[in-house]
Amino acid sequence: MKNQLLLILILFPFALSASIEGGENLNVLEMKKKLINQNKIIQEMSHEMGNIEVNLGMQNKRYLKLANERAKIEESLMSARKNADLDNQNLKKNYSDTKMILMGVLLNKLEKSEGSSDLLTRKILVENLQRRLIDLDGLMKTNKAYLDDVERIYIRLEDSMKTEKDLLSLMSELEQRKKELRTNIENENSKKTEAQGQFDNVKNKLAMERESFKKNQMKEKLQPVQITEEIKIPSEPLAVVGAGFSTPLSLYQGIDYQKKGVTFNFQGKNEVHAPKAGKVVYTGSLANYGNVLMIDHGNDTRTVLLGQFDYNVKNGDPIQASQIVGYTNPRSQNGLGDGKIYFEVRKNNLAQNTYLLLDKKTLARNISK
Repeated sequence: MKNQLLLILILFPFALSASIEGGENLNVLEMKKKLINQNKIIQEMSHEMGNIEVNLGMQNKRYLKLANERAKIEESLMSARKNADLDNQNLKKNYSDTKMILMGVLLNKLEKSEGSSDLLTRKILVENLQRRLIDLDGLMKTNKAYLDDVERIYIRLEDSMKTEKDLLSLMSELEQRKKELRTNIENENSKKTEAQGQFDNVKNKLAMERESFKKNQMKEKLQPVQITEEIKIPSEPLAVVGAGFSTPLSLYQGIDYQKKGVTFNFQGKNEVHAPKAGKVVYTGSLANYGNVLMIDHGNDTRTVLLGQFDYNVKNGDPIQASQIVGYTNPRSQNGLGDGKIYFEVRKNNLAQNTYLLLDKKTLARNISK
């Protein structure tokens, strides 16, 4: 139970880091979704503005065509009305003059007597004048119908002008909507730029934190692992625990030590020895640190081996001093690379200054050249 609690305490920081990293990943995912949504809004606005520009172009062409046609029709109508009015005035004058002449001829007949020749001449003149009046009357009616047609065209022209006004109103509304869309797109682009900057900052920060986390993991692998809380180093560790612990490795490249355990650096495959006689009380693995082997030596004294090695003993096995309990395995370059094993002596479940408890003769003898 104590061993399980010990492993939980060791693994807790890693679980917490994973939880924090997961939260940051979720935050980045939410920011990415926000960016995608903003891009979608900008694309929709841009598409709408494109449609408006196309519609504006079509309506502008239609308006220019109508305005051009209206100008031509208006010019023709003005000319036609002017000519028709002039013709109507001339026809009325001719009709009035012809009627007066006919009246004069008729009145002259009553004033004096005439011969048969005069009567025939007068008859022909009267008939001609009457036909002239009939022709003039017909021309006047035709001209009146022409003027009516001109007026009807003017009414249609007014309808066309209303259509032009409607087109101008529509184009004005489209221009206003286009202006609003342009402003909205600029605002959304500003928001997108800001969100993109935040997203990049968070992403870069997360990447740096991951890199830092990896470096810290590597650093922790390369440094002695502290698996207990800080304690006051006994002033006389030899008297408390007993000296003479042999080094767990027969060959090693060098050592690193602090106030607790000692880390042995090795290369390739080497024998791992028991530092003293005792009994195996725990075997297992610990996260990314490697395998764990714990030996009870009695008198509340235990030793811990942690690192890149494979043990060949099991819980409950009795152990002799310097007995081979496993072999180093750096798990890189087919087992030929560098590796580390952390060694710690514990008294009453408290880490001791292990370096002071090691047999210095074995330290000097076992280091490889």
